[in-house]
Amino acid sequence: MLLVRFLRHVVPVVLVLLSSLSGCASPPLDDSEAAIALEDIAAADKPSRLKAQTPPPSRRSYDYVVDGRRYTGDVYRSAQGVRAGLVLVPGVFPAGKDDARLVATAKTLARLQFAVLVPDLKGLRRNRLRAHDVREVADAFRYLLSRPELVPAGHAGIAGFSYGGGLVVLAALEPDVREQVRFTVSFGGYYDLRSIVTYFTTGHYRETPGADWRYRSPHPYLKWVFTLSNADLLEHAGDRATLRDLAQAMADDDNDIDITTAEFSADAQALYALLNNEDPDRVPALIEKLSPRIRNELAGINPAAHDLSAIRAQVILMHGRGDTFIPYTESIAMARALPPGQVQLFIIEGYAHTSVRPQREDIPQFLDMMQALLDQRMAVE
Repeated sequence: MLLVRFLRHVVPVVLVLLSSLSGCASPPLDDSEAAIALEDIAAADKPSRLKAQTPPPSRRSYDYVVDGRRYTGDVYRSAQGVRAGLVLVPGVFPAGKDDARLVATAKTLARLQFAVLVPDLKGLRRNRLRAHDVREVADAFRYLLSRPELVPAGHAGIAGFSYGGGLVVLAALEPDVREQVRFTVSFGGYYDLRSIVTYFTTGHYRETPGADWRYRSPHPYLKWVFTLSNADLLEHAGDRATLRDLAQAMADDDNDIDITTAEFSADAQALYALLNNEDPDRVPALIEKLSPRIRNELAGINPAAHDLSAIRAQVILMHGRGDTFIPYTESIAMARALPPGQVQLFIIEGYAHTSVRPQREDIPQFLDMMQALLDQRMAVE
């Protein structure tokens, strides 16, 4: 099934690139803290220089309540102290906060003296993308701030992978946390959902607004998630079941499923027309024909629909030029929309969402990205 293949091969950008950095074909890394950190993520649960130098971090689950909303999350921290707090947002996969690769990343960050909160975002584990996801991330950040021992001098940020990479920017815009979010990190994230929908339905994307269309065969995973997520928003149960069957057919690579659209209600017909379209120029009009319920949910998780000039955080963006899930042009567009002087963008030539073939010239970028993150910590007194 598509989901099984995805979980076997796709990992957050840092985890994928590090496994290749540890290979013999890559140039040796130096003794800098950034290099040692990268090696540790590559090592996962195996020995590394960072593990030899630091005690094992603790991991503890907490239930927390923010304005009556109840959540669960895991906090990772080092016995050596905390130099910054960080909410780490997973992408869309069933294991959520318990995914082994995410756990490995959180442990490395904890060894680097980040106090890491990984919230349990139940909707993402169930392949449901909703506007309230932004609120859940912002609430996790509020909870982190409520623990002064985890945020020295209130120094804290938010990082996310893939879909979570868009959420962290939106969460950093929320009025109740905007002034407190010092930094955000997006790995392989998105900027404009219209562009993303255009890409995973038609394979077309643009280098810059108004430029000629380019084509790259998209990975089917995002279309599968989008279908499942929005099927739940259809009015009639029969339509919801049929669209779920369509999603299952995508997962099984079954192109012979027989869909009778004549029996669809208007909202299901509009969604199916968008999913079945292959003309990139038709996508904006097809999105406008979606039901208000679906369009409202999409607008709520679309950074391009918001004024990013209001963000106060420093923003670190990283993307692979060969990404077939979310085109690298999304991070470029995000960087353009953010305030000048508040964003660092790293485009990696030898990285794709499911494949890493690092070039020698990529290594400095990898190290610079990690150093940019390490620079967000409080200085050692």
